[in-house]
Amino acid sequence: MTNFSDGFLFEQIARLLFEAETVKEAATATAAKLREILGLHRVIFVDTYTGSPRIIAYAGDEDFTAEWIEDYFLSKKEELHHLLKLTQPLFIHDYIHHEGALKAFVETGSVSVALIPFVGRTKSELGLITMHRNAQTQPWDETIERILVAVAQLIFMGIQRLYYLEEHQRLLYTDELTGVGNRRAFMLDMETHLSAKDPFCLAIFDFDDFKSINDNYGHLAGDFVLQKVSNELQRLLGIEHKVYRLGGDEFAIYYASDQLTEVENVLQRLISQLDLSSLGEMSFRAGFSLGYASAQESNWNLDQLISIADKRMYRQKRMGKLDKEGRS
Repeated sequence: MTNFSDGFLFEQIARLLFEAETVKEAATATAAKLREILGLHRVIFVDTYTGSPRIIAYAGDEDFTAEWIEDYFLSKKEELHHLLKLTQPLFIHDYIHHEGALKAFVETGSVSVALIPFVGRTKSELGLITMHRNAQTQPWDETIERILVAVAQLIFMGIQRLYYLEEHQRLLYTDELTGVGNRRAFMLDMETHLSAKDPFCLAIFDFDDFKSINDNYGHLAGDFVLQKVSNELQRLLGIEHKVYRLGGDEFAIYYASDQLTEVENVLQRLISQLDLSSLGEMSFRAGFSLGYASAQESNWNLDQLISIADKRMYRQKRMGKLDKEGRS
């Protein structure tokens, strides 16, 4: 164990947690700082906030990676779940001869291990920081152990705050029904792309006579069709492009190309590929009207961009519909 000031340690960790914008960033930075200041062999952060245990950060020699450790733990699920049930810190001073020692860690130099758990307000808010010491560093005494526990709790509280912020952001910018971006996310993203003068096209589309689906099959069926169409479109488009629900049955697509002909051809082809085969007993013909506009032709102005795409969509609606048959 290297000489250090506990006040300096807490100051450094608190600063990293304050500056971090994501859970991953906070966990990675604090794990590296713990290892640096305390002279640790390796530091591993485990949490269950996303539903199942995952490694959110690893700081150590290049003999392991976070991905390798996660795979290793997954192959030993019983051991990991047992560790996540800890409610009190556990310090294993003679890790080499401990019955629960993992061979991979022993073979790569771990001689002592601190297991410090965190239990949040719900059963899914579980965390575990494991800190490993090798033979080249000074053994831990009671003072050091108290510091390790205190700094681990500080880190967990900081990470928990970021999880809540990330969830708040997700709810703020995600359409609750479909899971795609909502109008707020759309406006923010459009302003960002327009300010950067990114080459892209906006497509706006809605269903033709969506009311008939609600009238004939009920609003739950209508909701299911909206979910199916938006998620199928996002899947077909891939991560480079993005689908938003603007409200009701109206959607927008950010397409990362400013070639209108290409965008129109691609999107009309994708609409025709929508798989509506899992709509239960429903049988209907879903018509869509689409309008397109490039950022450049709008002179990088959001109101103009939406206006051009809207006018073209309603022109298509008047001239004829792009149909997609949904049939069980």
